[in-house]
Amino acid sequence: RPRRTGLGLAAATVAAVTFGGLVLAFRRVVQAKELSKEDENVTNNEAAASKRKRLGFRERRIIAYEDRIRAYSTPDKIFRYFATLQTVDSDGNTTIFMTPADFVRSLTPGVRQPEGLGLDSFERYDPAIEKPARLFELRPRDSVFRTLGNEALISFSDYIFLLTVLSTPPRQFEIAFRMFDSNADGNLDIDDFMHVQTILRDQTNVGKRHRDHSVTGSTLKPELNSALACYFFGQSGHGLLSIARMLDFQARLQRELNRIEFDRYRPDQRDCITELSFARLLIAYAGFPDIKKRRMLRRVREAFGSGGARASRSSSTPSSPAC
Repeated sequence: RPRRTGLGLAAATVAAVTFGGLVLAFRRVVQAKELSKEDENVTNNEAAASKRKRLGFRERRIIAYEDRIRAYSTPDKIFRYFATLQTVDSDGNTTIFMTPADFVRSLTPGVRQPEGLGLDSFERYDPAIEKPARLFELRPRDSVFRTLGNEALISFSDYIFLLTVLSTPPRQFEIAFRMFDSNADGNLDIDDFMHVQTILRDQTNVGKRHRDHSVTGSTLKPELNSALACYFFGQSGHGLLSIARMLDFQARLQRELNRIEFDRYRPDQRDCITELSFARLLIAYAGFPDIKKRRMLRRVREAFGSGGARASRSSSTPSSPAC
């Protein structure tokens, strides 16, 4: 009888362990199904949201094509593709101009050109008849683009000059100024500055890829823009330009480009944007594949949501893209 009792206890213990294992396994299966259902709901919600925001096949192809133009085309083609305005003088000669927004769009991957405007497709603009405010939002009176003249419009020569300024580190400007500063006072006249500009431009990717095209009108003028010459060297053109003033112009240009790009994300009344918009702004120039970008944005969305706390303009100033 004791032997039978021991066998019975052993059998009961085995049965209890087996039953407990079955219960634990059943609970795990139930939990797995619940988690799977939650994941499925989240996936369905994300899919529905992405489906509402997803670009069509045609839009994706156009954006990919424009990104290739930004990355691999000559400055002449980039300017002719993203510029939106064309003026015609009394002799029938045409001149192509960019607005400041066009200039930022030519640098920013993933931002599509307006419908109906593309390579050699422009809006006609007569400054004697039409007011610029009808065609684009005027920049403030203290805007750095006002120094270009032409109601803050950007010609091809101005476009190359601005790209050279953005592409050149401040330290390189300082070295170039010292090289051509004959009397060591830290200032350059207009002729010396033109030499500095040519040398710095030829060292950038923009300068290396540029070729003059007289047929399309994309030719660099040997002289400085008259409005820029007046801004840097005074009305007479005989003034001197200091390295501090040049670096201040570069910093103002970078800040204004950041301001234009920041405004694209529609800041609220407090001049703030969401963390998701800030993340998009940061990874725009990273060169990541679309899949990696979507994963990164999904993590930001999971951490902060689509609203919540905001990033102000002072914190949304990544360095300008190298050209």
